[in-house]
Amino acid sequence: MEMNQMLLYRKNKQVISDFNHTVHPPAVINNKLEALKVLANTILFEVASLEQDREIASHTRVDLSGEVQRFEIDLIRCALMRTGGRQRRAAALLGIKPTTLHAKMRRYGMIPGEDEGNSESVPES
Repeated sequence: MEMNQMLLYRKNKQVISDFNHTVHPPAVINNKLEALKVLANTILFEVASLEQDREIASHTRVDLSGEVQRFEIDLIRCALMRTGGRQRRAAALLGIKPTTLHAKMRRYGMIPGEDEGNSESVPES
């Protein structure tokens, strides 16, 4: 039995309309855009980190305390990016107390508006 072309067209149009409204509601699209922003920031951060690694690899001497400091800074930045800058959530992600995270951020000059040298400085060796 052949279906009337007009009925078939209306049925297909309704199926497409239902698909568009059920599969991609605005909230899902906003969440995907936010996830893409975080992913893009993470990729940019990783590229910058790779450039730093290349510079470090060219040095003949390895400074353990400097490497540990750089590693901690990278971890803190990554955690802050993943949590949208929320320090409490970043601290939980890192498995440390929020006060410890804040102290490390101050020590490494990662808090905007604060001078890097006004608090505990990391000795260079």
